[in-house]
Amino acid sequence: MAEGLLLTDKRELSRRELIYYLRVTDLLNSQELGRMVDIHTKGLLLMGSTALTIGRDYLISLELPKALQEHGASDINIKARAIWCRPSLTQPYVENGLMFIEPSQEAKDAIENLIQIFALPDGTMKF
Repeated sequence: MAEGLLLTDKRELSRRELIYYLRVTDLLNSQELGRMVDIHTKGLLLMGSTALTIGRDYLISLELPKALQEHGASDINIKARAIWCRPSLTQPYVENGLMFIEPSQEAKDAIENLIQIFALPDGTMKF
């Protein structure tokens, strides 16, 4: 758990919370891994009911909001590595940190568009 805190302290980019919690699916077995809580161009925070295997690479799909799908946008398929995991403050869920592995330019552009269109104004949700 301490590793996750150290990685957070070393983060180069600010993650952006979106107005949608996008469904994230493992493309190899069609299993839902959880919901994306926030994202930046190098990775994302995933909240789910299961801890991912640290160091394992996953081929994932980010399900885009219907508003984008209706305009012809496709879900974002990307390879990502689980780099940390910790219990969520929202029990019984688990938070998983994923780092994108060699994303295509198309995937990078899609993520940047997603952030520009759906990110909360200051990047975080207020409760």
